[in-house]
Amino acid sequence: MATGQGNAEIIAQQAQLTAQADQLRDEAVLRERLRIARDLHDVVGHHVSVTGIQAAAARRVLERDPARAAAALAVVEESTRQAVNQMRDLLGTLRAVDEDATDSPHGAPTLVQLPDLVAAQQGHDLQVSLDVVENPPGAAAQVPPVVAISLYRAVEEALTNVRRHSTAHKAQVVVRVEAGRYAEVEILDSGLPRPDSTGSGLGLLGMRERAKNVGGTVEAGPRMIGGYRVRMRLPLEGAEHDQGATGR
Repeated sequence: MATGQGNAEIIAQQAQLTAQADQLRDEAVLRERLRIARDLHDVVGHHVSVTGIQAAAARRVLERDPARAAAALAVVEESTRQAVNQMRDLLGTLRAVDEDATDSPHGAPTLVQLPDLVAAQQGHDLQVSLDVVENPPGAAAQVPPVVAISLYRAVEEALTNVRRHSTAHKAQVVVRVEAGRYAEVEILDSGLPRPDSTGSGLGLLGMRERAKNVGGTVEAGPRMIGGYRVRMRLPLEGAEHDQGATGR
């Protein structure tokens, strides 16, 4: 019995280390995304300012000094070209970051793989149940990748947070799929925040970013009956036409 318990603890520790590694990777990706967003803001702000100043100068001297007006418009043209090129480069970097984050030796995660994810989170200190409600039967397996990846990552992030930041011994994952309408995941627990543990908020920020990219929503916060609740709902209408936008 002792050996079996020891093996279970080792497996649970390995699963926790894997989850923590994934968390650190996701946080690093998100930090890079935020850095790129700041760079985009700076690029756009700079070139818009230059364009505005030079356009105003050209307007003022257009009639009395056409040569100076032409020179100012040439600056506008060059600044616009630089802005487009720099934004293209930054967006290319952003796509590369996204692709690195979603690449996996086993392919992109799907809702069908959620039982494996839930099993990996099980341990002597946390029991996780999974319920799938789908209409029609089999609809969860047909959810487009752009939606499935976001929902899978939301469950992964939420369960990791339960383990790291909550006193909960039980958690519940509910998947609901209405074909052609929406797919959602809801993660519930009844624990209290650990007094010695604080989150960075980056995980929730990443969830909201994923949902926003595909027109969905995220709700997260304490439950009135105790514990915490996370729900991500994403629309399915039109998602099948955006298979390539796999997010971070």
